[in-house]
Amino acid sequence: MIATHRHCSLADMLALNRSPLLREKGRLLAMLLALSIGVLLIAELWQAPLTEALLAEAGRGVIFVLLALGLMGTKRLSVILTALLCASTLPNLLAVNSIFRISLWLELLTLILCMGLLLAPTQSHAGEEPT
Repeated sequence: MIATHRHCSLADMLALNRSPLLREKGRLLAMLLALSIGVLLIAELWQAPLTEALLAEAGRGVIFVLLALGLMGTKRLSVILTALLCASTLPNLLAVNSIFRISLWLELLTLILCMGLLLAPTQSHAGEEPT
């Protein structure tokens, strides 16, 4: 019985490893953005009079912080939930009389990044379940 070995060049190994590394860096960036959005939304409690709308925004901030914890993992659910939460603010961003808030623009950036992560192809190695 003859054993066959498949030789991989360094370029082949780098090409295989680049995509998961890029996806991991994207998730890390999404996690940092979600954490920043959450902190900004919660910090607005100290800058304006307390209203129901402000409390709702702070509650969204808490959800962003929790989703940032989920983005530290490898499952796609936290990416999907983060994209959905960011997509819920698109009408506010597109409104004519909307005020400029950095958290809205960070949510748009996070939405674009999460959509890119969701649309990127996933590769699974032998014996691993796809994420």
